Amino acid sequence: MRGGCALLGCGRRVALLCCGAVFACRHCHRLVYRSQREADDDRASRRADKLRDRLGWEPGIQNGNGLKPKGMHWCTFERLQIKHDANVNAALAGMAAKLGLLQGQLSDFELQVDS
Repeated sequence: MRGGCALLGCGRRVALLCCGAVFACRHCHRLVYRSQREADDDRASRRADKLRDRLGWEPGIQNGNGLKPKGMHWCTFERLQIKHDANVNAALAGMAAKLGLLQGQLSDFELQVDS
């Protein structure tokens, strides 16, 4: 076998074969990367943390924005900060949707507590 997955017939040229019941490529085993299973809000949170690392800020989207790193151009800093803020807003909106805090469900909860 010359760098391909010929066992299950997909015929892909791959460098690594995964061992399961048989040696086959990740496509034949139906394996995916972790980022491919990630929800949109989790992806936005990961991107925001990556930008925070590049900006030298404390990790975690709930922490406040930091200062401009020394040596970074202002236009670069502002561009990265805008991307960061957009990713944080997307992550928080996704988390709120998962928790059911949107579309009046929080107000229904407050009515039940007041009763």
